[in-house]
Amino acid sequence: NIIIIITALYECLKTKPWKEIAGSVLGFFEFGYDPLSLWRPVVEADFGQERFLIEDPMLSIREGRMHAVPFIVSQTTGEFFWKAFTVLNNQTLFDTMNSEWDRIAPISFTLPRNETSGRLATLRKAYFGDSPLRNDTATADGLGKLYGDAITAFPVHRMANLMCRHSSHPVYYTEFAYVGNRSHYEDPITKKPVRAAHHDDLIYLFTLSYRFPTIDVADTEDSKMVDKMTAIWYNFARYGDPNPRGDTGELTSLSWPAMTPDNRTYLRVASEFTVKQNLYENRFDVWDKLYPIQY
Repeated sequence: NIIIIITALYECLKTKPWKEIAGSVLGFFEFGYDPLSLWRPVVEADFGQERFLIEDPMLSIREGRMHAVPFIVSQTTGEFFWKAFTVLNNQTLFDTMNSEWDRIAPISFTLPRNETSGRLATLRKAYFGDSPLRNDTATADGLGKLYGDAITAFPVHRMANLMCRHSSHPVYYTEFAYVGNRSHYEDPITKKPVRAAHHDDLIYLFTLSYRFPTIDVADTEDSKMVDKMTAIWYNFARYGDPNPRGDTGELTSLSWPAMTPDNRTYLRVASEFTVKQNLYENRFDVWDKLYPIQY
C-alpha cells in the first residue's frame, strides 16, 4: 500500500540527522556528477492526501489555471557549458559517453530513460555532426551547448513561448550575455571568466558574499552593470514593466518590448543592451520537433 510506504519513509527520515541526508547526495549520481537534477517535481497522484502539484504545469498554463502576473524569464549565454569539461577532462567519462551514448545521454541530458536510439542519434548529430566526440574545441562547444540547452535553455524557451500565448500580462524575455570580472565558472588556467554561466546574472543583482567580493561603486563596467540590472528589476517590481522611468537614468536608451507569439523579441544584456528576436530558435528547433507540445 502506497500510504504505508510513504508513512514509513516519513518516519524514517525524521530520525536522520541533516548531515547524513546531505552526505547521501553523491551516491545518487550515475555518470560523473550527472544527472544534475537528482530530484525533480512530479505530479502527485491523489490518494486522499494534500497535494502540492496536481497537474502538469504546461496544462495549467494552457488552461489558464495559474496566477497570471507580469513575467520576466531569462537564460544566460553559457548556462551549463562548463559541464562539458568534466567529461572532456576525464578519459573514462569521455570514452563511456562516446561508446555508450544511448545509455549515458538520457542520464546527462535529462531525457526519458527509455528514449529511442533514433531520437538520441538525432540530438547527437545536431550538436556534433557526423563526427565522434573528440577532445577539441568543436566538441567542447557542442557538448557545452547540449548540456545547457537540455538542462535550462530549451525549457526556458518553452516556458517563454507558453506564457506569451496564454498569460494576460506581458512577458519579457532576456538573455544575459555579459562577461565581467566574476563568474561561477572561470578558466582553470587563466582564472578568468570565459562565458556568462548559469547564475552569473545574479552577481549583478545581489551581493553573493558566499563566493564573490562586493562590486565596488567605482565607475567600472561591472558597477555599471549592477546599476542597470538593479534598475530593470526595480522598475519591474514597481510597475510590472522593466522599461525606464524618470528616476532610472541608467536605462535611458532602453526600449524593451514584451514578447508575443508573432514577435518573439528578447533583450540581450551585454555591455550594451540590444533588442533581438527568436533567441536560439535554430538550435531549439530540433528539440521542438523531437518533443512537440501544443503551444
